[in-house]
Amino acid sequence: MNSPNRQLIVEALLLGAIVALFLAAWAGQHQLAEASRRVEQGVQRERALGEVLQLVSQAESGQRGYVLVGDSRYLAPYEEAVEKLPGALVQFTQVFATAAPAVLADVREIERLSRAKFAEMGETVKLYHDRGRSAAVALVRTDAGQETMVQLTDHARAIQSAEADAILEVSRTWRADRWVSLALMTGAATVCLLLIYVLRRLVRRYVFSKERETEALNERQGELERAVQRSTEDLSELSTHLQSVAEKERATLSRELHDELGGLLVAARMDVSWLEERVAASDPEVLDHFKRVQDALLAGVDLKRRVVENLRPTLLDNLGLFPALRWQVAEYCGRAGIQWVERYPKEELNLTPEASIAIFRIVQESLTNILKHAQARNAEIVVEPQGQWLALTVRDDGVGIPADRRGTLRSHGLAAMRHRAIGFGGHLGVVTRPEGGTEIHVRLPLERISVAAAAAIAS
Repeated sequence: MNSPNRQLIVEALLLGAIVALFLAAWAGQHQLAEASRRVEQGVQRERALGEVLQLVSQAESGQRGYVLVGDSRYLAPYEEAVEKLPGALVQFTQVFATAAPAVLADVREIERLSRAKFAEMGETVKLYHDRGRSAAVALVRTDAGQETMVQLTDHARAIQSAEADAILEVSRTWRADRWVSLALMTGAATVCLLLIYVLRRLVRRYVFSKERETEALNERQGELERAVQRSTEDLSELSTHLQSVAEKERATLSRELHDELGGLLVAARMDVSWLEERVAASDPEVLDHFKRVQDALLAGVDLKRRVVENLRPTLLDNLGLFPALRWQVAEYCGRAGIQWVERYPKEELNLTPEASIAIFRIVQESLTNILKHAQARNAEIVVEPQGQWLALTVRDDGVGIPADRRGTLRSHGLAAMRHRAIGFGGHLGVVTRPEGGTEIHVRLPLERISVAAAAAIAS
């Protein structure tokens, strides 16, 4: 069984133990409340019984004092007891309404005897008023009233004994239940602590396993990232190598076209000119053919020149980077009718041939994109040193590059420009301008592209 399933089982057991602990506490509280209620009920019953007996005793004392002494002041306690007796009996019977049958029998007897005793005392007082003191004293001295009081006392003691036994039983039961509840709560608390300890160990083990999995995953991810980085570096080196090879092949082809094809075209033009002079024909048709041949040869020379310049600009090799950029910008923008602005350093930078051709190709690709896609009317090309970097910026006011195409390597030739920048340890960024158009930023480290730095590294 794996750790998560164990954890779920322990959590379920812990929840059960907590519920059991709550039930045990609730049961103990309920038993305590029941015992308290029963004791309170016993006190109320004792008070109600004592109230009835006290009224009987008060009435009997007042009645006897009045009859024996003849002082009317003794009638006040008697009359007060007579007035309070009905309410006291109602309260007395209510508090014993749920008592045991034997206790209820004693309650009914006390109620009956109390009423009988008050009736007997009322007869005595009436007899005193009607027939005089001697008749009333004679009735008082009989055993009837004493017998009633004895019975009242016996029934009251029976009730008190039963109530005391009931309260003692409640107390014993509560103490026993309290120990049971305490044992249950202690057991449940012990089980909770044990389960918490087990759950804590499981959680720590689970967290530890997850940490190990995370470390292993991070290690695998690191290995994959390193592999991807190595592959990216290899691909970047391969791309740089292929671009270098392509530039060398272009340079070779450019030289061959310039030397071989250029020589052939020039020789052909010279031969045609020689023939035209020697033939000295006046036939307009012959002259027209000579002119068309000369025009065709001249167009071939111009085509050769454009092809050679596209393959490997001679200005770049002969005059430097900035004259080659000026010629290229004028060629592209002039052909498309775009207004342009250029800003270059006043002095030519001493860059390596590889860096010069890379910058030239980046500008060339940027201008090609502007002509093909931007629909721009203005362009700006800026090359300037910025500290340890050489910054190249190409801006236009065209429609811009959509965001979904900007991140793809195949969009607008960005892949070639990015690889050229990365090959020299630089980077390329593309920004859509808020006012419209696109801005391409290229930053190349001077220590990688300058001739002096390259010579220092080589030495």
